[in-house]
Formats: sequence, structure tokens, C-alpha cells
Amino acid sequence: MTGGQTFPRLALRHVALILVSIIFLLPLLWMVSSSLKSNASIFTFPPQLIPTHPHWSNYKNAVTYIPFFTYLRNTAIISVATVVGTLFSCTPAAYAFSVLRWRGRDALFYVVLATVMIPFQVIMIPLYIMFRDLGWLGTLLPLIVPPFFSVFISSWFSSGLAIFLLRQFFLTLPRDLFEAASIDGASRWTSFWRVALPLSRSGLITVGMFSFLSSWTMFVAPLIMLNKGSLLTLSVGLQQFQSQHFTAWNYLMAASFIFTIPVLILFLVAQRYFVQGIALSGLKG
Repeated sequence: MTGGQTFPRLALRHVALILVSIIFLLPLLWMVSSSLKSNASIFTFPPQLIPTHPHWSNYKNAVTYIPFFTYLRNTAIISVATVVGTLFSCTPAAYAFSVLRWRGRDALFYVVLATVMIPFQVIMIPLYIMFRDLGWLGTLLPLIVPPFFSVFISSWFSSGLAIFLLRQFFLTLPRDLFEAASIDGASRWTSFWRVALPLSRSGLITVGMFSFLSSWTMFVAPLIMLNKGSLLTLSVGLQQFQSQHFTAWNYLMAASFIFTIPVLILFLVAQRYFVQGIALSGLKG
């Protein structure tokens, strides 16, 4: 194939990708645009994407309309705990399902993977009763402690998916490395800590990003577990911009955009590792 035949195809492909990107970015652009308008001008027709007189004060008013930074602190604590707990519990499990050889390994892995299909609504009531009996309701403990044991409640924190991604990544590592470490006298724990983990940075970052995004945007679990206003997360607290007779849409859009910024920054910073982790996780089955 000559260069003249290749260029039109590449140009057409890039144009298609740009158009698709614009479609996906349009809701974000509309959210930013609405956050800079008055509440009445949001509903003007025809809609105006770029406001004539931007209301930058909407952002200041949005973070004072509700206890925004209190909710932000709670959300950050839960998200960081979820990432640490998921990696702490799922990484050794993925290592055992990929590198170690033991009877019933594959069958048990399929059981763990099947838990991904269990919706949270199925275990919501049993978890609520369990945390109520433990006296944890009204605290952050129901959302902080379970990620460290998420192998056993994987349908809540998607640890089945985390174990799958990490297992697939561990399978791409040459087994000669582990055999050489074993010959040198390394234990299984040493091979895991000194061989597998340093070579799995992309996979760990990918799983960490998925866990962070899941916990950052989690809504149902905080709604039923946290019954104190000072402990609410941002995803639940944003509802306070809506009342029975009035909704401050401009403040809601401003707060929602601030709520989105950490996720955008995290993806931009770790984009290279994220793409590499997704690509390598599907090389072996």
C-alpha cells in the first residue's frame, strides 16, 4: 500500500475519532457552560454554549451553598481507603490465581469472577443489617473497612474485576523470573514482593484508578450507610442543590464540575499507565 493510499484512510480515521470525541465531550462542555450562567439563562432557546456574561461567582456560591469541603473530605477519605484496601486484598489473590499452582485454582477463580455479575442491590440489605448490628451505621467504617476484605464482598467494590485485571497482568510476566527467584532461595512472598509487584506498576495503577473512580462516584452505599449530614459524600451531597420547588442548576453544575476535576487530573497524569495496563491485561487468558 502506497503512502498516497494510506493518507486518506488515516485522515478519515482521525476525523471520525474527532467527531466521536466531540460527542462524548459535549455533556462536559454543556456542564461547564451551564456553571457560568444564571439559573434562568440555562433554559433559554436556542441554547447558548458560550455565555455572554460569565458568572464566575457561581463557583464560590456553589461551595458555600452546601458544606462542600466537608463532603469533599469524606469522599477523599473513602476513595483513598478503597484504593488502598482493594490493592491490599486483591493483589495477593490475583498473584495466587496466576503464578501459584494449587488444586481448584481455576474453579475458584471462576467463582470470584462470577461475583462481578451480582448487583449491589442483592447484598444491600444483608450488609445493612450486618453493619447495623456492628454499630457502624452513621460512621465512615462501612465504606472504609470492607475494601480491605473486598475479596469476600467483591460485588460491592468490584474486586472481582480487580482480581481479573491483575491476574491477566501477572500472566504476562515471564515465569522464568519466578523460577530464577526460587532457585536463588526466594520464598513465594519474596517473589511476589520483589518480582511481581515492581513489574506490575501499570496494572496496579489501572486497578487503583478503577477503584478510585468507583468509590468517588459511589451513591447508593453512602446514601443508606451514612445517616449524618456531616458524613455525607459529594455524590449524595449534590442532591442538596435540589428541593421540592427550586433547583439551583447553575450551582449544581459548578459543584459537579469541581467534583469531576480530580478524576480528570488523575486520568491525565496516569493515562500512559492506564492504557498500558488495559492493553497488557488481555494478552493471556
